[in-house]
Amino acid sequence: MIINIFLIIASTIISLIGIFYVYFNRENLGNTLSIILNIVLFLFLGIFFFASFLLSTETYFSEDIVLILWYISIIFWVFSISILSIIQKYIIKFEEKTVFSTIFYSFIIGIILGLAFLSDSFTIHSNNGSYKFIFQNLLLLYLLVSYNTIIFGVMSYNLIKYFPSIRDNKSQKLISILTFQFCFIISLYSIYIITQNIVFQYLYVTFYLLGAILATYFLIKKPFLFIELTNKIHDFIIFHRSGILLYSYNFETGEETDESLLKGSILIGINHILSNFIDRKDQLNLIKMKNRDIILEYDNTHGYALLLTANHKNTFIDKAVNSFMTQFTSINGDKLKNLNGLIDVSEFRNAKEIIIENFEPFLIKKQPNK
Repeated sequence: MIINIFLIIASTIISLIGIFYVYFNRENLGNTLSIILNIVLFLFLGIFFFASFLLSTETYFSEDIVLILWYISIIFWVFSISILSIIQKYIIKFEEKTVFSTIFYSFIIGIILGLAFLSDSFTIHSNNGSYKFIFQNLLLLYLLVSYNTIIFGVMSYNLIKYFPSIRDNKSQKLISILTFQFCFIISLYSIYIITQNIVFQYLYVTFYLLGAILATYFLIKKPFLFIELTNKIHDFIIFHRSGILLYSYNFETGEETDESLLKGSILIGINHILSNFIDRKDQLNLIKMKNRDIILEYDNTHGYALLLTANHKNTFIDKAVNSFMTQFTSINGDKLKNLNGLIDVSEFRNAKEIIIENFEPFLIKKQPNK
């Protein structure tokens, strides 16, 4: 009993750290839906499931109480691994249209929970100071194990499918570690509910806590891992209203570029956009192409515009662009207002520091020389 209470407290503390960090840093952790799902996952898996799962084995409680706790643990388990699968997909590639997967998950969860609450689904046995739950309804056991296997397969498939498109090697390694860790945990849980062997229970609890600590550590220390890993920024260009290139940065190479390296058609197109929209109220802010979005933001007061190309626009990029322009204008406002005649664009090289500060998840993570 004392050991289980200690483990529950440890898991609760880890989960609360994760919840508070996600909440207080929500501005820097991607879209709102993903943030909500992360908080719900910490609550469901790290607190509600983990506590009910461990307490359901305690002979300190009556059989009626532990049976309720066992039911509760199953409820939060199936919801938790569904949320985990969705979060992993959103981290790798965010897609709002998840209607089919939501309907499928809901259908399977509904059947599992319906079967779980049948009066003869389990029998309880007390052995060596703990309770064991024997499945009398084998269909429930098959469905629960099958659902675990499906989630395992979906997470593995998502990683394999999008692995080559992930932004950098470091992110590839870290998301692979997390995916393997949670797939392994799902496997241990499946083995435990089949065998009811206390060794697998201990293994599950141990690896779950290690996984929770690892995930929370990555969340705090490496938040770039949670910003849609397959979405990439390509070009970042700042132009004066006169059409002069003030600064350009290539996210794919991690290097600054100059006007001579930009294709003439790009410069002509940018100048056309600037001349037609920089002083208008109905400014063009987004051009959607087949494989990427062109994002445009203007500062009419200081006479410059920012053009950014990315796989697609999202909330994080919007916030980063607005933050960049606020800082860039604050630092270079006087220079921009007084630009005339021959312009020394080297004065705007300070843009790189502001890019690093605001677009860190999209920067090339260079490997150290061996």
